[in-house]
Amino acid sequence: SNDAAAAGGVSAIASHQLPPAVGPAVPPPPPPPLPPLPPGLPPNMQAQQSTSQKPVKRMAAGKMWLDPTLDEWPENDFRIFCGNLDKGVTDQQLNDHYKKYASLAKSKIVVDANGISKGYGFVSFLQPLDCAKAIRETDQTWLGSRPIRVKRSDWKDRNMNQVLKKNKKQSKQRKRMG
Repeated sequence: SNDAAAAGGVSAIASHQLPPAVGPAVPPPPPPPLPPLPPGLPPNMQAQQSTSQKPVKRMAAGKMWLDPTLDEWPENDFRIFCGNLDKGVTDQQLNDHYKKYASLAKSKIVVDANGISKGYGFVSFLQPLDCAKAIRETDQTWLGSRPIRVKRSDWKDRNMNQVLKKNKKQSKQRKRMG
């Protein structure tokens, strides 16, 4: 009988059917609870503590500061700088300008304390090829009433760890040179 099943193109194992499942589907167990927060934190800090990471230390022009805004961006993304933006360009318009790239993750225009655009912004991609293609294809394209300037963002070069590594490397090179 196995020969007959094999001749028909169906094996004896494949022709065997399992009985239908009985009863309702069981949902997966809930995730484990989060660890408790340290006591004494104000309520707004407790919410911030549970959702954000530690602010990143940054350095540039001889100054050091904590930058909590980097938590808003995807980790290990590929980011571009968009400069010469018209003051009237919105986050949504910037996002729409790059939506044809499949790995677009986030776009944001930098604003001052009054909410007025500073004339530049950043766009994040999850794939390096989309990032490179966006730089090539959108540099000097018009957005609003101006041609925008697009280049690879150097935000990672301002992280304190990166600055310290770079300084150490330069110091070693100077010692070797004399």
